[in-house]
Amino acid sequence: MTSIKRPHEDAVDSPSKKARNDTPGSTAEASINAAELIARKRAEVAAKLANFSALAHKPTPIPGSRGPSLSLAPPTAALPPRPSPVPTPTPSNGASKLPPGIDPDLAKKIAEAKRRADASRANIEINSNPYLAAAVAATSKKSGSGGPPTPVAPPSSGLKMAAHPLLLDNAPAAAPTSKKDRYKPMQPKFASIKANARNASAPTPPPPPPVAVKAEAPPSSNPYTAAAAASSPALGANDIGPKDRATRSFRFIQKGKYMQLGQQMRQEAQLEDLKKRIADNSRKAGLDSEFENLEKTIRREAPPEVEWWDETLLPNKTYDDITFTDDIPDLSKTLIRTKDSPITEYVQHPIPIPAPYEGNKVELKPLKLTKREMKKMRKQRRMAEMQDKQDRQKMGLIPPDAPKVRLANLMRVLTSDAVQDPTKVEAKVRREVAMRKKGHEIMNAERKLTDEQRREKVEVKKVEEEKKGIQAAVFRVKTLSDPSHRFKVRKNAEQLGLTGVCIFNPSFSLVLVEGSAKSVKQYSRLMLVRIVWTDAARERDVSLPATDDPSTEPSTKVKKEDGFGSAEQISLENNTCDKVWEGPLRNRVFKNFKAKSCPTDSSARELLGEKMASYWDVAKAFVREEDL
Repeated sequence: MTSIKRPHEDAVDSPSKKARNDTPGSTAEASINAAELIARKRAEVAAKLANFSALAHKPTPIPGSRGPSLSLAPPTAALPPRPSPVPTPTPSNGASKLPPGIDPDLAKKIAEAKRRADASRANIEINSNPYLAAAVAATSKKSGSGGPPTPVAPPSSGLKMAAHPLLLDNAPAAAPTSKKDRYKPMQPKFASIKANARNASAPTPPPPPPVAVKAEAPPSSNPYTAAAAASSPALGANDIGPKDRATRSFRFIQKGKYMQLGQQMRQEAQLEDLKKRIADNSRKAGLDSEFENLEKTIRREAPPEVEWWDETLLPNKTYDDITFTDDIPDLSKTLIRTKDSPITEYVQHPIPIPAPYEGNKVELKPLKLTKREMKKMRKQRRMAEMQDKQDRQKMGLIPPDAPKVRLANLMRVLTSDAVQDPTKVEAKVRREVAMRKKGHEIMNAERKLTDEQRREKVEVKKVEEEKKGIQAAVFRVKTLSDPSHRFKVRKNAEQLGLTGVCIFNPSFSLVLVEGSAKSVKQYSRLMLVRIVWTDAARERDVSLPATDDPSTEPSTKVKKEDGFGSAEQISLENNTCDKVWEGPLRNRVFKNFKAKSCPTDSSARELLGEKMASYWDVAKAFVREEDL
């Protein structure tokens, strides 16, 4: 790279460099050169200010308009700094004291340029502030001058900011004449900037121009005030307008007021509805005229001479038995405080009648515990009993238990005695073991229930199960001719406390049982699982010897009896039993379990009754899933 030094812009070297290069002896020549340089720079500044003032007199757009706005005055920071080595003389009264080497015309041009620059800067500040622009426009209108606006405050004073127009206006504020005027912006109630000028006298504001009073329009021209003007013609146009609304105080509503009104309205509505229904019913029945006649003929009975609750207290059954002395009743002739009086010192308590819902109460079931929880509770209970027994033995209330000696711990418990006479000790231990066993058996026998108590306990359980609800089940048996099957069906129903009926028919047999849910469940298992319907019972003939002949083995055929025809063998190979229906009942229909032969459907329905007749039809139409 090559290093090229940029030449200086001016052809003439800088005076500061010359001053440093010159010798101290050439001070006069340096002062002349500095004065010429200052004059030249001031001439350039004056030319630029004149150019700026010419541009400032051009029309400037109003702030806030949509057109483009250009700032015509350069910023203050952009102006070149004024050198101050030599004081600048200011012209005064047409005479100027100028330093040697400066033309007087040039000095005038510089002063004029300064004045125009200050004026243009003030105009720019006024245009940029809308408050100052409005205040200056109002001042120019009052003065009637169409010239350029005068700056309100010099830009160099204070913070170089123009004051608010409300602070500059000293005109007295007029009192509001209407309600709308009260919301207008008010004048400031504090001292303004001009008020601080104590020496300057405040100018007297000009009198306001007279306002032309318009003729008052007649009230009839306003349709809203025409009615008020017609009613009171003495009122003026201003008096007819809306008046101020007066404030109202709180009015609290008493508690229950609207509830009473609502109840009254409901009662009236019910009364009207009742009257309407009575009128409709009487109109349908044709009793309108009869009701009218009855209302006229019905009369209230006269009150009785003696009320029924006073008859027992009056001996003659009249109120004449009570006499009055100075308006004080005399009850000496009545039966109130006599031996025959029905009023006694005893209180009759009514017999308590149990509520109907008490019979339907369901007892709470005990909490279901697991095997582990039951063992834990038993262990805790036995530990508590053992601790109580030990405490009683320590206090001397009960004697301590004898040592429980067995053959296994004989030598360990009875050490010395067992060594001296082991046969005697062994016999003694055996006797104690036998006594403990016998006492245990006696205690168990005492706790054991008798046959009567056991049957009673079973019956009580059956009753408790029936209180939970009655359940019914219907079974359809294809062939119920085997005597062992009939015995099992009847005997199990009686043992389980079931009631119902067993109907034998040539087509099929019907078994209907009713009872507790637990008993019906056990009986259903008997009919569907336990009984093998294809196995026939053995013939009970004791005269036949026991042989290995297969003809003597139980067969699967039985004789057809019970009035269904002549005796013949019936095969049980395809015999089945199905549950047709099961469900709850309100009450029992049958008192016990009975069996009867019904060769026809009508006789079977008659036996079942109206409530159960449908079960026969359901069983007859039943078809197994395998036969579908």
